[in-house]
Amino acid sequence: MKIKSFNVIPNLPENLKALDELSTNMWFTWNWDAIMMFVGIDDDLWHRSHRNPKWILGTLAPEKLEAISRDDNFLGKLNEIKSKFENYMAFKDTWFAKTAQDPDKTMQVAYFSMEYGIGEGLPIYSGGLGMLSGDHLKSASDLGMPLVGVGLLYRKGYVQQVLNRDCWQVERYPENDWYNMPVQIVKDAAGKPLRVEVEFAGEKVKIGVWQVPVGRTSLFLLDTNLPENSPETRTITEQLYGGDRENRIRQ
Repeated sequence: MKIKSFNVIPNLPENLKALDELSTNMWFTWNWDAIMMFVGIDDDLWHRSHRNPKWILGTLAPEKLEAISRDDNFLGKLNEIKSKFENYMAFKDTWFAKTAQDPDKTMQVAYFSMEYGIGEGLPIYSGGLGMLSGDHLKSASDLGMPLVGVGLLYRKGYVQQVLNRDCWQVERYPENDWYNMPVQIVKDAAGKPLRVEVEFAGEKVKIGVWQVPVGRTSLFLLDTNLPENSPETRTITEQLYGGDRENRIRQ
């Protein structure tokens, strides 16, 4: 028997459409009003989702969405936060615009890191380096810097340590469900998933690209877990700091 998986996209009522963009731009992670709005939708789901509003919207029952769409108090907050987000994105008089010696506006900075701690709902980090990298992207957005982050799309992210029923520590490697996380596939001019080809250790490797909006900037995550690649190559982006020494060097 062949089992197929389907990605369900929530059909939001018209007056809740703004939630779609607000849930997929990581701007909400450093905006308290936006955070509290998502908490107000369903406090239990907020914590169960590890603070991932995109997952929440895909999990809510249609009746709950319909009830929210008739809640004038919530709609007032939503419109207020939507306006705040739009003003933030459109703001041009940033620190970089006022101080940078870049009259032609051609400067572009690429920031590379093994991990990015932007929010719990995007588990591609383990600790201090990730938090630093994530904060750099958030600061670049606030300052209006022409900076983009580049990292890896880890299928399993970092190890999670839990206690079993006998109180022994065990390790878990849950797989990330990208279609319920604030990431999106980058597509080419023909509307197909973008593929970049590089030669790596004598082998041609296909790389997929995913984008995470972080305020005014973006994080681009590279993915080798593609059918076009060899089994060994596909494991490059299997897990953050996973595999043997050779695989870590390849990462």
